Amino acid sequence: MKHLAQIVRRAAALVLAAVLVCTLVPAAFAEEEIAHPTTIGGADTTLVPVEEENCLSWLFGSNDKITMPYLNIKGKGLRRNVTLNLVDCLVGITYTELGSIGSFVSSSAAQQAWKAQAVAIHSYLLYQKQYGSSANALVYTPVDQIPSSAREALRKAIEPVKDEVLTYNGSVIDAVWSASAGYNTQTGVYGTCSGLDAWGTDVPYLQSVESPYEEQYHNLMRRIIGKDYRYTEYNDSKTGQPYESADTTHKDLGGYVQYNTFVSNGRSYRYIGQFVSSRYCFDFSADENGTPVMNYYGYGHGVGMSQCGAVGYASEQGMNYKSILKHYYTGTSISTSGSSSGGLFSWLFGLFR
Repeated sequence: MKHLAQIVRRAAALVLAAVLVCTLVPAAFAEEEIAHPTTIGGADTTLVPVEEENCLSWLFGSNDKITMPYLNIKGKGLRRNVTLNLVDCLVGITYTELGSIGSFVSSSAAQQAWKAQAVAIHSYLLYQKQYGSSANALVYTPVDQIPSSAREALRKAIEPVKDEVLTYNGSVIDAVWSASAGYNTQTGVYGTCSGLDAWGTDVPYLQSVESPYEEQYHNLMRRIIGKDYRYTEYNDSKTGQPYESADTTHKDLGGYVQYNTFVSNGRSYRYIGQFVSSRYCFDFSADENGTPVMNYYGYGHGVGMSQCGAVGYASEQGMNYKSILKHYYTGTSISTSGSSSGGLFSWLFGLFR
């Protein structure tokens, strides 16, 4: 009994210390955090902290919330230490990424595509959070800005999978995705690009896989979220003059363009690497006047899950979200997230077991 009382006293002291830390430390550093710009993506951006996570949430844990070091919020820009209801977070980002696809494909197909996207988002967020990285590449649409019908449909899809993440050998993966995959000029089929070909890093779960519905669904996805998956350039955008010649200077092993140099009126201009970081598949042709025409296939880096492909697999083959994810992320498993820990309370409870 004496030993138990000693444990209780120590536990109470730890709880009190944690409360003091939650109360005093943020106040001590708040002014410094606001005063100094932080460099994100090569630009000085003053990050204005939003309301800190409730201390009790940290103490006792919450399976319903997620906190990101940085998150881009639609209409508000980049924010620091954003704490959101987990389902709201997944609904808001999934809506930004895929939109109201339920208006264009069957309800069941939309549900599976949304589920796949939500699990990928959750995995990506947790992977980034592990390293304190910015998730500013993602944009969260506040749920009150989503049309009610779409919001409820998204909630219905995402609620059952909110705790699921992709893992490889027991660790959550960097579940990157892109809007669409390109046309692989070596294999003659549409497919994703491997991490090795795209970035020079061989990631076992980011391998090149087929994605056959890219051409069929890129127009649908363009209507939904406003991204152009096929782009034809007739004139030099710098001079406004037709290209006199066009030369591909570098292309990676997957058939994705890393950069091109175009020659117009005797002057060379580098495109793609200059204004986007994505890698595109493309071909050259000519119009009736002999002017070179460049056709792009694919939108994004082409690594990981293709959003067009996911919608296509769900709609055309009736694939469920687990099959879609396992197709695009080689050798992965779907596990229950351990991101929302039980907090200090769970740790203290362990003292009594």
